[in-house]
Order: sequence, then C-alpha cells, then structure tokens
Amino acid sequence: MTHALTQPSPQDGDLDPATVLESLSFDTGGVLESMEELSDYLERVVHSVRRFVDGCDEVGVTILSNDRPHTAAYSTVQTLEIDAVQYALDEGPCLEAARTREEQRVDDLCAEDGRWPTFAQVTRQDGMRSLFAVPLVSGDECVGALNLYAWERDAFGSLDAALVRIAARRCADAVVAVTQLDGMRRLAGQLEQAMASRAVIEQAKGVIMALRGIPEHEAFDVLRKTSQDRNIKVRVLAEQVIGGVVQGRDGLGTPG
Repeated sequence: MTHALTQPSPQDGDLDPATVLESLSFDTGGVLESMEELSDYLERVVHSVRRFVDGCDEVGVTILSNDRPHTAAYSTVQTLEIDAVQYALDEGPCLEAARTREEQRVDDLCAEDGRWPTFAQVTRQDGMRSLFAVPLVSGDECVGALNLYAWERDAFGSLDAALVRIAARRCADAVVAVTQLDGMRRLAGQLEQAMASRAVIEQAKGVIMALRGIPEHEAFDVLRKTSQDRNIKVRVLAEQVIGGVVQGRDGLGTPG
C-alpha cells in the first residue's frame, strides 16, 4: 500500500465533518499492489468506517466470488455471526445489496417491512435494530457489499450514508483493480487464507481482553497500534501474543 493507517484521536466523535471525511478518505484510499495486501486493506476499511460513522456498532465487508459470499473483513465476531445467518438463509441486506446493486437500509428492524422475514426475526432476537448495506460497485462490476449494523433504532443519518458511500466506492475500486491483476479465483483462495489468519487474531484478542480487562474493539486497537509501532503484520503479532502467555506476559512487551 502507499500509506499507513491514520492515528485518530480518542475523541473521534467530536471531529468536524470535514476532518472525518478527510480521515475516512485517507484510510480507504491507496492502491493495492498485490492480492496479499487485500486482507489488511479491508480490515482498515472496516475499522475506519466503524470509527468515523456515528451510531455504527459493527461493520463487515462481503465479497462475492463466483456468486458465493465471503465475509472478507469484520469488526468483531458479532459481525461474522450476523453475516453467517444471511449466508445460511440466503437472505438479508448484504446479499440483497450485492445482488441488486442497490442500497439496503432498515431504520428499525422491529418494524421491518417483510423483505427478509427469517433473517429479521433471528437478528431482532440478538438485539440488532438498524442495518445499512451499500453495494461495492466499480464501473460495471459489483464485487460485494459494505455492511453496517447498529443496536439503536434510526442509527444512520444522511451524513453517515454519504460517508459510507464514499468508503464503499473506494473499497470497490481497490478490490476490482487487484482482481483484474490476479483474478477472482485467486481472490477466493486469498479470502479463505485470510479467514484462517483471523482465527489466530481472535485468540490474541481474547488474551488481551482477559489480561487487560478491556472490550473486544479496544483489544483489536491494541493489536493494530502495536503492529504499526513494530512494523509487523497483525497476524504475526497475534502469534507472539499467544506465545507470550506461556511466559507469563501478554506478548506485547508488558507483564500479563
């Protein structure tokens, strides 16, 4: 990639719209030089959208490869579970957005209009209320959807929608550009490999959450920031965290 992650302040919610737009555009921009960079790029997109879109609690990216959906990046395991329900039922906002190339938005899942009855019923039980899925369209191609979820009703306003559309467009351009170089078949393999790497990252997050008493989002931020400071991949750092537990440390250079 041509740049590193931004380091937003803890007061992201207090930033003015122009600063938010600049930061989000920076995080979702750049040119992918190889398929190997795709996973890290999509992770950056997911966490940047969650950070800068007000009211957003969970974010995921669905990529279609040979019409088969894959969750290529996600903010927490909760996102992965929501996406898995959609794939199993073959219904839901992310699939609808990817297949129709039209945005899918639900402001109150309890008053859902019948588009995805089984999915809505299951998701309501988990407490989810607002959904917003934007297709990943670049030129004539649609490669998936950017999916936002929130626990509150009416979570996404007009500014939020505008920011998500910008992120989705940039994300789509990056995915299409790299698949034109390496092909969709290799993309499918890369996504499967990335999901295997995520298993190690999830374990490391669990270790950090337990040792430091912090929630999942903060645990990932610790991994992400430390990986930048040390200039190593998050997956490699996660392996160090897991290995460090055996030595009574958290693998990040501090006592466990």
